[in-house]
Amino acid sequence: MTKYLFFDIDGTLVGASRQITELNKKALEQLKEKGHKVFLCTGRAPSCITEDLTSLPIEGMVCSAGGFVKIHDEFIFENMINQYILSEVMTLFINNKILFTLETKEALYQTPGVNEFFKKFHLEWTQDNVELIRFLEMRMEQQNRRPIQEFDILTVGVPKVCFIAPDKSRFERCIKFLEEFFHIVIFSKDEDDYVNGEIVLKGCTKADGIDKVLRYYGASIEDAIGFGDSMNDYQMLERVHTSVVYEQASEELLALADRTFIEPDLDGIYQCLVQMNLIEEIENEDSINRS
Repeated sequence: MTKYLFFDIDGTLVGASRQITELNKKALEQLKEKGHKVFLCTGRAPSCITEDLTSLPIEGMVCSAGGFVKIHDEFIFENMINQYILSEVMTLFINNKILFTLETKEALYQTPGVNEFFKKFHLEWTQDNVELIRFLEMRMEQQNRRPIQEFDILTVGVPKVCFIAPDKSRFERCIKFLEEFFHIVIFSKDEDDYVNGEIVLKGCTKADGIDKVLRYYGASIEDAIGFGDSMNDYQMLERVHTSVVYEQASEELLALADRTFIEPDLDGIYQCLVQMNLIEEIENEDSINRS
């Protein structure tokens, strides 16, 4: 029986190293060989799916948290924010000094300060890991980032907006308007002195993207398996038949788990798929990871 497997990227397929391990790659290859269908299911925009991920043995992807659904080389679904609502969001964020990024199919349009915020975050996080810093810089170069001044609201569709509010109170002023139209997903912690997250249209989540993939193939939700680690995976993990959650995820997410997986950098996906009897254990695992 063909299974449809949906993998979040960051924190699920890819760990703190920001690279997928060789055994996790081999696991996906085995899934394809056995006739299963593998999909990325990510909050990343299409322009942020780097070559190391698109070269994996995948059938397609759900991007921008459900805003885009791509099967092979064709986008079978695109869901854009109404331009008038988007204009209100942009004005609201600018007036409250909230940094934001408009995610589109081809590029990321950013207000001044977004890159500086994440560079500071990455430098603090990577500390003295020169190789990791180089990898993060390379990833940013592969993404098509443009200044907000180049964005044309009349011709370019936007399915999702990411935001950073250095002043929490200013973001709280925006919530009443935002929650009328959007799911608000927060990634920062309560103790952080800023708020960052994303807004996606109601009725447009990773779960809705999965439904569209299954409809395309004429498949049942009973054959869907989802893998995730953060709150933007909640609807996906709630919808699929089998939910596989990172073992150190939040309690709210773990409450949905049928199974858990360990740290991706420790071959968590490979280990989990072996335990689920979806793939076979690979001999000489150590030699593969050293290659």
